[in-house]
Amino acid sequence: MLPQYLAGYIGRTALGIGFALVFGALGVVLGRMGVLLFGVTSWFGWLALLVGGIGVGAGLGSATAWLWLKGMGPVFTAILVPTAVFAGICGAWYAFLYGTEVKPECCASPDMGPIAYSIIGAVIASNAATLLLGVTGQLTVRMWRRKRETPALPRPQAN
Repeated sequence: MLPQYLAGYIGRTALGIGFALVFGALGVVLGRMGVLLFGVTSWFGWLALLVGGIGVGAGLGSATAWLWLKGMGPVFTAILVPTAVFAGICGAWYAFLYGTEVKPECCASPDMGPIAYSIIGAVIASNAATLLLGVTGQLTVRMWRRKRETPALPRPQAN
């Protein structure tokens, strides 16, 4: 029984990573288009659109893989999507900060820029949040069902 659930969790996490990578990269494109369309000239505005686009894209991508879990209702979805998006934005922000601090050696160029770090951070954070919520939600539903289906033990009668 456990290997079946474990395979499902691994599969949904792998699918979430793929969706989050694609949607996070799409968030970069939409963030840059937003900079051009809205005429954003400040550094903070550019960074907010870019990191926000990456985080929202990665969060929605990872949440898409965890929709329609057996036994979970709309309340689970209402908790899952904002949590995944928030985790994606936080992961993108902290990874962007990390990516700006990476210093290559003397004569080398950096392998990845801050935007690549930001996408990776958003993917990791949003998928970790959705995995945690998915496992917690499934365990809660299973325990609740088991508790409802277990008959109450008869009380011993006093003689």
